[in-house]
Amino acid sequence: MRVVTISGFKGGTGKTTVAALMGVAAVKDGLRVASLDLDRNTRNLSSFLTLRRASRLQSPDHVMLMDMDEDARTNAKPKHSGRLEPLVRMAKMDGYDLLIIDTSSGNLSDVYEAHLLADVILTPMNESPADMHGLFAPLGAAAAPRINYREMIDTVRFDRKRAGLPEQGWHVVMNRVSSLPSKIGGVINDRVAAMATEAGFEAVWRLRDRVVHRALALEGRTVFDTPSDGRLTMSELSGRSEVRALLALVQGAQAQHMPRAA
Repeated sequence: MRVVTISGFKGGTGKTTVAALMGVAAVKDGLRVASLDLDRNTRNLSSFLTLRRASRLQSPDHVMLMDMDEDARTNAKPKHSGRLEPLVRMAKMDGYDLLIIDTSSGNLSDVYEAHLLADVILTPMNESPADMHGLFAPLGAAAAPRINYREMIDTVRFDRKRAGLPEQGWHVVMNRVSSLPSKIGGVINDRVAAMATEAGFEAVWRLRDRVVHRALALEGRTVFDTPSDGRLTMSELSGRSEVRALLALVQGAQAQHMPRAA
């Protein structure tokens, strides 16, 4: 079983969108998929799956932790809570192929543990300086946030190495990429690409901005669900291809690197 943690301390980057699309794509491909929503405030992934089930659409099995974590009310450095590991172990014993963990935008101990248990970490971001600085500015830099995401990733990797566990893959997913090139988009793409080796993440993957992706919260439908008129648009077909490339990545296949938007 592969464990995929979709993360980033900054809100609004598209974590739940990526989790929802990948979960549905995997189910449609015949995989047994479980999903875990760690965002106790918005519960967006849970809401999305509730909508899908109400519409009788194929969905991942779903679990959500409802109890609050003490770290949510403090600035304490996250510790290993030990609450997720039994869930991961049970999912593996139950024969699931994929477990997708959608995290919240903070340094809760459950979020730390979700990274510690992951085989692959996906970090969505938008083409904006705020996302770039909020996620990847090094500790001590002028633009670094108070709660530093890169520092947590370094801690997780150190703890896994100390425990004799293999290093995870860490990939950035550039989300909501415009179909039209922009100066700021080019600058952000170049800086993120240059930052990859320094920060320790691998290839940058891209999902274009599509109306159907933004409509997930309305009816729970994705590009993988056939419209009532039976017609898929070219945008929806392209969206399927992008998401399936990500799915191949987390399954360990040699997926093709996703090209930059022209």
